[in-house]
Amino acid sequence: MELSNFQEVVTFAIRKEADAATLYETYANKVTNPGIKKMFEELMKEELSHKKILENISEQKVDDYKLADVPDLKISDYSQEQTFKPDMNFQEALLLAIKREENALNLYNNLVKSTHSPQLQKLFQTLAQEEAKHKLRLETEYDEHVYKWD
Repeated sequence: MELSNFQEVVTFAIRKEADAATLYETYANKVTNPGIKKMFEELMKEELSHKKILENISEQKVDDYKLADVPDLKISDYSQEQTFKPDMNFQEALLLAIKREENALNLYNNLVKSTHSPQLQKLFQTLAQEEAKHKLRLETEYDEHVYKWD
């Protein structure tokens, strides 16, 4: 994968967001539990929202973006990849989504290390931070709604 300039990275990220939105939409259309369907629909909307932001991003906006540490509850560190099943339960669905966000976060963190361009590093860090926020939101939901029943 050759990502050597700002626009190539943005185009790549837009494609990743669109692919994620399509996948969550597919999950929402196939799952049998209405609550899980709603969760996947919300995730799809978030991905589409990020796609729209990326379509309007500029180098100046990235330069102005403030990076911050996003807490990591590390729930994904102790869970296995989930395979989509139409009859999956809430815990399985959350873990599936958490792992997807973790994979996206890892991708962008690895891409930070793959370039010497400070501008591209900042863009990758920005994208990684947004994925970390997704992961945190899902892990928080897992912590609040699944762990309390264990």
